[in-house]
Amino acid sequence: MLTNLSRNFIESFILPLMQQDKVTFSLQSRDMQGLLEGLNQHHFDLILTNHNVEVGQQEPLWRSELLSRQPIEIVAPATATSGGAFPHGFGDVPWVLPAKGSEIRSAFNVLCARHQYEPVIKAQTDDMAMLRLLARDSGAYSVLPAVVVRDEIAQGKLKVLQSIPGAFEHFYAVTLARKALPKHIRRLIDAARS
Repeated sequence: MLTNLSRNFIESFILPLMQQDKVTFSLQSRDMQGLLEGLNQHHFDLILTNHNVEVGQQEPLWRSELLSRQPIEIVAPATATSGGAFPHGFGDVPWVLPAKGSEIRSAFNVLCARHQYEPVIKAQTDDMAMLRLLARDSGAYSVLPAVVVRDEIAQGKLKVLQSIPGAFEHFYAVTLARKALPKHIRRLIDAARS
């Protein structure tokens, strides 16, 4: 799995494996290059990522399947109030954001530019687990898929203020193009896609 992938998404994906008596598995976090090398060397059957693997070759090495698409949300402390559609009511609120260059941050930057809004950025990180903690504990607003903070939303610590129009985080399963998948992995991918 990619190091910055939502742990809540990963848990939802692998939970069916936990319920199968004869299946054991190993989870490893690496950067994209390390994951693709491990897949190519047959150390992994599958990698989970939020980046589509570009093929660009006559005979592709990888098969990338879209598992899920989650809307990118503006998330705030449960006590926050919003004056309506972005940027009204957001004023000078502090923000904790994904790092520059991420798909989520790019979507937020486009939204800010469209509305000529300058966010007060208190922190930024490329780690979703850290972003989740900062969103939960800092009192700042954040931008991420609600799946990342679903427990905090359920507990009433955070709430979704609104979605960023047309912005989504995509979750992919990447496998070797020429390798047959074990049946339990194929079922896992099919279940996640439905």
